[in-house]
Amino acid sequence: MSRSNLRLAVLSLVAALAVSTLTVARGQVTSGADCSPSENAEALGWGTPAWCAEFDDYLDENEWVVYDSEGHAGNGRRSPDQLFLGNGALYLYGRADGTTAGLAARHVQTYGRWETRIRLYPGAGSYHPVALLWPQEGGGNVRSSTGEEVDFLEVINDPERQRPNFFLHTPQGQEQAHAEVDMTDWHTYAVENTSEGVVGYLDGREWFRSRNAAHSPMSACLQLDWFPGEGEQGEAWMEVDWLRVYPLES
Repeated sequence: MSRSNLRLAVLSLVAALAVSTLTVARGQVTSGADCSPSENAEALGWGTPAWCAEFDDYLDENEWVVYDSEGHAGNGRRSPDQLFLGNGALYLYGRADGTTAGLAARHVQTYGRWETRIRLYPGAGSYHPVALLWPQEGGGNVRSSTGEEVDFLEVINDPERQRPNFFLHTPQGQEQAHAEVDMTDWHTYAVENTSEGVVGYLDGREWFRSRNAAHSPMSACLQLDWFPGEGEQGEAWMEVDWLRVYPLES
């Protein structure tokens, strides 16, 4: 099967899932049901998570800020109706017209570790799947008030979802790393932020390191951002199995 036909087949499958087994994640997503460390976190000695989301039941508005606003840089719109729950996962769906989704955890900490397990589907290159840290409760804007942002997964104009990127934004400037990974399979993406710097992990292995860091209380955000005019247009899906947040002290 050609990659273009595979992409259509995958999108059709996910669309069928959305209709048959997923429910719109309105109102509420539970957190803290099973705050056990992942295998990678255990190997790194990160200890027990301070907070986690398993996406097995519902989104709790006391735990999450669900975006209901204009999209990234004013493009399109972020709507709660584009978040779905099913099969033990959270799905973010971006429509061809730029109606998409995003949300931010209310749990904040300045230093620590954040880890998530994500699977992407071939889709429009104009959509950027992103897992990031943003100063307290939401990464909806283009720039943060402190100049700090940690994108520990961002995919840019990559319809086949094969090239993950790591971006660190601080007042000292921007730093980045890239890898070659088939993101249509499950992978874990993690970041450690300390007073001495930032380290990024892909499936438990280091792929980014900097002596610069974020020094503000940070919130984990999951976003499917629309960049019209950059890459092919169309639909996109992002599937999140879980999110875990670890304190710095293990």
